[in-house]
Amino acid sequence: MRRGFGERLGLPGALGPLPLAPLATEYHALTEAQAAAGLRYAGEALTDPQEAADGSAFVSVLDGVALCGPRRRRLLDGPALDALADARPAHAPVLRLLAAIRRRDPALLRRVLLYQLLPLLRQRATGLGLDPAEVRVLAKALPTVPVLDDRQRRAAESLGRLWSARRLRGCDRAVAAVGPEALAADPWLAAFEARLRRRLGRCDRMLAEAAAGTDPTGAEARYLRVLAVTADDDEAVRGLIRLGTAPDGGDSGLTARPAAGGAVTLSWPDRPGVRWRVLRDGSGLDRPDPVRGAGAGGSAVDADPPVGLRVRYAAFPVRDGQPTGAPLVSRALLVAPAVEDVAVEDGPARLTVRWRLPRTASGVVVTLTGPRAAAGHHTLGRAEEHVFTGLEPGSYEVRLTARHPSPAGGTVDAPEVAGSGTVHAWPRPLTGLTAEPGPEGGVRFAGHGGEGAEVRLVVWPEGAAPAPGSELRAADLPAPLPWARYGDPGFTTPDGAFAGLVGAATVLGERALAGPAVRLDVPGPVGAPRAVREPGGRVRLFFDWPSGAGTVRAAWDGGDLTASRSRYVREGLRLPLGPGPARVTLQPLAPDERPGAAAVPVRRAPVTVEVPAEAVVRYRLLTRRRGLGRRAVPYAVEISAHGHDPAAPLPAFVLVHRGGDRASARPRHAEDGTELLRVDGTELAAAPLHTLPLPPDPDLSRPPYALRAFLLGDGAGAVRLDEPALTTLVVR
Repeated sequence: MRRGFGERLGLPGALGPLPLAPLATEYHALTEAQAAAGLRYAGEALTDPQEAADGSAFVSVLDGVALCGPRRRRLLDGPALDALADARPAHAPVLRLLAAIRRRDPALLRRVLLYQLLPLLRQRATGLGLDPAEVRVLAKALPTVPVLDDRQRRAAESLGRLWSARRLRGCDRAVAAVGPEALAADPWLAAFEARLRRRLGRCDRMLAEAAAGTDPTGAEARYLRVLAVTADDDEAVRGLIRLGTAPDGGDSGLTARPAAGGAVTLSWPDRPGVRWRVLRDGSGLDRPDPVRGAGAGGSAVDADPPVGLRVRYAAFPVRDGQPTGAPLVSRALLVAPAVEDVAVEDGPARLTVRWRLPRTASGVVVTLTGPRAAAGHHTLGRAEEHVFTGLEPGSYEVRLTARHPSPAGGTVDAPEVAGSGTVHAWPRPLTGLTAEPGPEGGVRFAGHGGEGAEVRLVVWPEGAAPAPGSELRAADLPAPLPWARYGDPGFTTPDGAFAGLVGAATVLGERALAGPAVRLDVPGPVGAPRAVREPGGRVRLFFDWPSGAGTVRAAWDGGDLTASRSRYVREGLRLPLGPGPARVTLQPLAPDERPGAAAVPVRRAPVTVEVPAEAVVRYRLLTRRRGLGRRAVPYAVEISAHGHDPAAPLPAFVLVHRGGDRASARPRHAEDGTELLRVDGTELAAAPLHTLPLPPDPDLSRPPYALRAFLLGDGAGAVRLDEPALTTLVVR
């Protein structure tokens, strides 16, 4: 099989110097693509894995990059590499990058593959798909090739990318990192270094001429020509910044201002169609740094400036990445973010100062000035709060200065931020609160402390009562209890039931201090009481059960009785008062009146019910015999009243008749039949005995029928109606 020009020289003659730098612009993208494809070196993408494993196909790199088979050897040019990329999608990114390298320089493709093969051969890697004869030749040549460490390899691999970006100063540093031994062993690398030296030499001469000249226009032109050759020449950039700086050191078209969060906002007059590149520079920086986000428009934000340094910002007009003129330059700005969100809050004889410290600050200095030359000066660490105590009422000023570590050493103070506050007169705290129940009802409040202040009694929502001594604003207090008065000698109660926490607060002007609290349990009042007489001298009491009451105690001359709600609902309340007049008091009691109860039990003043003497109205029917059967027929009624108060009217007396089919049972109420007779209460009370004839009703002569009397009107429930025997009321 023919090997081209190497067949006469033999493989050792075709070997030549081995590369120590790839010098390809696409090399970084190539390494990423082959790593994603799982390849050890880019040449593995040229052969089919199965053919490479059985040795039926391999790659030749010494005499041009070729794909070799049992019977043919095919040089791989750009179209051949593109065809392989179409046939092998998994390796297409690697193959297309190799095709791009081959089109720009056929020798560069061989150089890249050899550069990647050398470390693999040193590790005695196998299965690389390389011509076995070339593997043996390369293995013999390896001892004569310098070994690069990781730092040198990174520098060598960056040369192509830096050169294509015109970053010649970066190329210079990378060549120095590769070292002279590699330059001596690799002629291509040495030629690259010589070309680099010629260009940098011309740039250095122009920089020297610009620095030595007195013509700003000529100096600007020379700096721009240098940057056209080497875009990363820091001396040329700084020379242009010096030319654009205002003579007085102020702004020259570019304004830089500190912003929240330690950022710096930049603004300058925009020019239509001009793109901008913004750099920051300072004495503590190794080189001018670009500000990200700047482009079209006349504003930018430096979100992460170097804290602790004095910097200038420069906005360069650029075209295709190349500066076209002197920049707009800002005044020198010390990057030292100040504290933010300063708040001053007063309390009893103190001021509490809070602020937000920049993330880059190492500490803060807090200074207080006020009445009578009262001053405080404190140097704190990364604190965001400080309390000044023992202050007299008056106005005070607080000044805060953030301190930042400087890269140049020491600390740098940020601009001072001022705040102000006033120490007001606060009320004295209430140290004790008592709730004393009255013997007959009500409660009075007393305590200790709070001299010179108003003491308000309020109800705190459950679970929201502040701790005693808490500082409050008078406007935030709940409304005062209208029925509770602190220090009043009398006993008071609310209109309705009350169960809750009564707290005290001392108030002076707009400020208040929370005091102690006491829990009360006050039942509601007894509603709508009335008494109804029953036979045997007993009286039944009716009333609306008081809300919040555990029991109700009824007391009268000669006894008392306590009833619970369940008993009252089930049995009612009946008292043995006798037939005479009586006075009953009803007093609601709290649910828990035991000593040591959770709440102070407060009784409500009793309600009095006047029970008159037992009044009785009796009646009977007067009858005579009539007819053959000598049937007794009523013709008159006899009514008597006993025990009533002469000054109080009696209810009306009504006699009701019911006959026919309904005569088997007496009338149940006054409308359950026909009214035969009505006697007004005043007339009834005028004499102790009344005999009144029944009207000549034909129905009274035609039994069966039933008669019954009722009391109607005011006081009917307090008068007992004594009825005659049933046999006298039903006529058959």
